[in-house]
Amino acid sequence: MTLKKVVGDKILTQRAHSCLNLAPKEIHHRVREPITRSRGKVRGQFPSHKMGRMIAWESQLERRACYLFEFSSAIQKYHEQPARFDIPYEGKIRRYTPDFELLFYSGEIWYVEIKPFTILFQPENFRFYSAVSGTLNNGGYPFIVITNNELLNPVKERNLTLLRTYQRVNLTPQLILRAQQGRFITLEQLIEDIDSLAHAYGLIAQGYLYIDLEQPITNNSLIHKDNHNEDILFTYRTAPDFR
Repeated sequence: MTLKKVVGDKILTQRAHSCLNLAPKEIHHRVREPITRSRGKVRGQFPSHKMGRMIAWESQLERRACYLFEFSSAIQKYHEQPARFDIPYEGKIRRYTPDFELLFYSGEIWYVEIKPFTILFQPENFRFYSAVSGTLNNGGYPFIVITNNELLNPVKERNLTLLRTYQRVNLTPQLILRAQQGRFITLEQLIEDIDSLAHAYGLIAQGYLYIDLEQPITNNSLIHKDNHNEDILFTYRTAPDFR
């Protein structure tokens, strides 16, 4: 069995259970560009500090996913509409473009579909994404689906929106070392210790210190020097049942 992957105008073929060496490029070209604006459909761009460029999104759910990919410490890079695959489905070949590709520091590459829960479980979609999962998994690529049930988290979204403001705050090596060796427990104590609210938020936003993003950020929020939380900030669904 072979797996065909189209990146840009190039068709790459691999045998099942092998993994392509997809070296991230500084310039990313989506394999699928919107031809016309769909009526009522909102599109936009997410300014990614991690990627150093704008990430195009085509739904509010995709926009929310960008925040989670941006702040997940296990994810090194992420690309929107990165590749096109030929999927055997009900006796035919259908072309499929994932919404995102995730490149982990571990070397793993995952492909992601962002889909409303009710649409995912429409019989036709359920069967097709099951086929997509089988084909990509056989090719060595985990395939996940993230729905609105996983993405709609107002507290976490507010926290990440706040932290994104501080991703570009300049942090010196001396400040980072001081913070990592400091004696503090709460955010308020951290701010007092380094005498800077902006630097305190910057240390968290840039992954030098950690905080529970499931709870509203307050002066009493506990600060951790080790990442006791998950390395990825989202839950997801996988075949065969996507439950």
